[in-house]
Amino acid sequence: MPGPRPPFPVRRITDPRELRALAHPVRMALLEMLVSGPLTATQCAERLGESPASCSYHLRQLARYGHVRPAEGGKGRERPWQLRDTGIEWDEDDPSPARAAAGRALAEMLDEQRFDSWRRFRSRRDQEPADWRRAVVSTDIAAWMTSDELAEVTQRVYDAWAPYADRQAAFAERPMGARSVRFFAYAYPGDTPDPDLEAGAREVDHG
Repeated sequence: MPGPRPPFPVRRITDPRELRALAHPVRMALLEMLVSGPLTATQCAERLGESPASCSYHLRQLARYGHVRPAEGGKGRERPWQLRDTGIEWDEDDPSPARAAAGRALAEMLDEQRFDSWRRFRSRRDQEPADWRRAVVSTDIAAWMTSDELAEVTQRVYDAWAPYADRQAAFAERPMGARSVRFFAYAYPGDTPDPDLEAGAREVDHG
């Protein structure tokens, strides 16, 4: 059966060269910054502490595979760039060793980037307004469920975010006070339980 689908178009990457091109810390940082809106290479450089030439190079590499594209406005080298319109996915279990290795490398890079983003928020949390501090979530929930039930939970999360998905490109639809919000969800099966405990759980569940 098909897996959960996010509330936006998704492009599947199968080229290991594209996967390797994405697995670069500067390029991941550029993609993260462009979530909030178009920026020039110079603006990106000022925020990243990189040179404009370096950011321009990495933006061109991202554009080569369609992950960014020129935005309206700007002149010459000061042209702004904007993020792609689609999400991406890839297969870490691809039968091709090259694609599988490239996919794992990109997944590991994304995990590092996500955790770094969370740590940066934690470091400035005390400077955030109280209403934003109250709205933030950091939790760890455990529950017994089947793979189909987990897929259903994942789809419900996607569906909850669906009403806000169009605001990424439609700036006019962003309400006053809106900010770019990052949501990271890690849901995965735990270590294999003791066989006796697993059998006991079945007896309790089914009487």
